[in-house]
Amino acid sequence: MALVHQEEAIRAKLTDLVEIVVLRAYHCKDREYVRVARAVDSADLGGRLDRAVGSDSPWARCQAGCVLCLLDRPDMPNTPHVWRAWVAGRAAALM
Repeated sequence: MALVHQEEAIRAKLTDLVEIVVLRAYHCKDREYVRVARAVDSADLGGRLDRAVGSDSPWARCQAGCVLCLLDRPDMPNTPHVWRAWVAGRAAALM
């Protein structure tokens, strides 16, 4: 699913999926959608994640911020350690 080259319709659906995941309350393994976000990274996705960072939902702000951080740093692994550090407010230590 997280292939770099997809048809535009598939990319649009996967972008919708990433947005849905960051806007909802955490469910097990949601951080795995970073791989999908990296595959469909675009200005559209970035705008959606920026809006989620500015939302009223603390969860959406946290998760969207982490995804944006990982999109900006493709060499950073998407590990439980990185997620826990982000949630604990230690994102600066990851960079």
